Amino acid sequence: MGYVLGLGGPYHHDAAACLVGDGRVLAFAEEERFSRIKHHRDSRSAAQSAAWCLRQSGIGWADIDDVAVAWNPYWPNYCDRIGDAELIAELLGPDARAAGAPRRLTVIGHHLAHAASAFYPAGVTEAAVLVVDGSGDGVSTSIHHGSPVGLRTVRELPYTQSLGWMYQNATTHVGLGDWTNAGKLMGLAAYGQPRIELPFLHLTDDGYHLDLTRYGLPPFLGADATSRYTDFSYYRDLKLAYAKAFTDAGVPAQPPGGHHPDRMAVDLATSVQAALQQAMLALATNALTLTGTATLCVAGGVALNCTSNGILARTPAIADLFVQPAASDAGCALGAALECARRRGDFTVPGPRQAHTLLGPEYSHAAIETALAAAGARYSTPDDIAAAAAHRIAAGQVVGWFQGRAEAGPRALGARSILADPRSTTLRDHVNRDVKRREMWRPLAPSMLDLTSWTTTPHGPAEAMIVAHHATDTAHEQIPGVVHVDGTLRPQRVDPQIQPTYARLLREIQAETGHAVVLNTSFNGPGEPIVATPADALASGARLGLDALAIGDYLVDLTASNTTR
Repeated sequence: MGYVLGLGGPYHHDAAACLVGDGRVLAFAEEERFSRIKHHRDSRSAAQSAAWCLRQSGIGWADIDDVAVAWNPYWPNYCDRIGDAELIAELLGPDARAAGAPRRLTVIGHHLAHAASAFYPAGVTEAAVLVVDGSGDGVSTSIHHGSPVGLRTVRELPYTQSLGWMYQNATTHVGLGDWTNAGKLMGLAAYGQPRIELPFLHLTDDGYHLDLTRYGLPPFLGADATSRYTDFSYYRDLKLAYAKAFTDAGVPAQPPGGHHPDRMAVDLATSVQAALQQAMLALATNALTLTGTATLCVAGGVALNCTSNGILARTPAIADLFVQPAASDAGCALGAALECARRRGDFTVPGPRQAHTLLGPEYSHAAIETALAAAGARYSTPDDIAAAAAHRIAAGQVVGWFQGRAEAGPRALGARSILADPRSTTLRDHVNRDVKRREMWRPLAPSMLDLTSWTTTPHGPAEAMIVAHHATDTAHEQIPGVVHVDGTLRPQRVDPQIQPTYARLLREIQAETGHAVVLNTSFNGPGEPIVATPADALASGARLGLDALAIGDYLVDLTASNTTR
């Protein structure tokens, strides 16, 4: 078997590793789940996730044919291989070389890796591929044509045209934090009116054009553009320019925290979200025109914007939409591995369509029992863990759910989740305020067996909570805890063949409540990654004040004052 290891996110954040064997994705994990540092910031190392991928498949470094890195460390100079031993040790760990790791790594361009992560798992023969992010290897937006011969780049926009940076600077300006909190702006946008003018953004027939000249940031050309990108001076000046642009538009900068943004800040969020949606729709239309296809694949950090994806999904010209669930830089590990495998002849188009993200670590009964004993946890072993958890959820409890292999990407999809009854907005507010300890205006999402009663587009993409659907009147009335103020929900359609225990939980909830729907949010607290191990789940569940934890076949009572079994 030919093995390729892909590394994503080596820009000092979102490092990840993905192992592909004979063209099949075998394992995928993000470094943050091991390091316990959100987004694995300020490090390029993917050593722990890479080592886990190898252990998961029972192989060693000597079995790896190629390591593909989604980053050109020598940009703007061309580079197809990394041979720097010090850099390789930083990426793979200091012991990897001695253990037989390749001495030269293959470079896959950052946007090409994003594009590969969207096209190759889509299961289609041909597609337009749209990548929109902050920036990588000097590019912020790109369009590609995917076909049986691979990916061909047909259009690129430089880092000076970054929609991702526009969005994250708006997030900071309204007090919601840095780029890691862009999802907050998306949630807040539903509460305002798009009445703030954004004169720096010009929508065009083929997309958009950003011009911040009037705010002190002229366009940069030639060598100056390269140096100012690589030394981050452009990015520093960009932040100042956006701060001035938003202030000049009548929106003073908000203090950090963002729990109570004023009306102007809310309207800025709405205006920036609306502008992003228009630009994405124009880009998508241009991508279809340039490639002559009606199938669209999307990746890049901006592809995590569920609301924008919902607009694309409801666009008649787009016959088939696939959004990579791990759309951020971590997902580049998947794309780099698959692109390298295709070049080696191990992967052919079309491959199978990605049906789930359950590609991370799982734990045996013995490992769970060891963690339970170490924590002194009070637990039982019910005959049916799904039925036991469903009974507690139907009774209004908030339950941690830790089952099977972990999800890849930022959405918890029934493997490392916090679950509650979606019928109550009071319970939704409790989860936001008291459990997740986050802003009250942020939406929570549902997992469900069938979308027919709940969305107006029941056959639309809904595997990964990454596409917003319009809620039906029935959803508004019966599961209001998972319907956002803008009348949308971002569902996960659960496949019983892939997640039998989770599907059984939903059926048991239906038996008790009449609805096979559960409120599902990620199993983590503020500023921490999604839980990875049984020990993480026990500690986080107690810290967040969950009522119970269903971990494997064990039901842990977290409300009991007696912590012994």
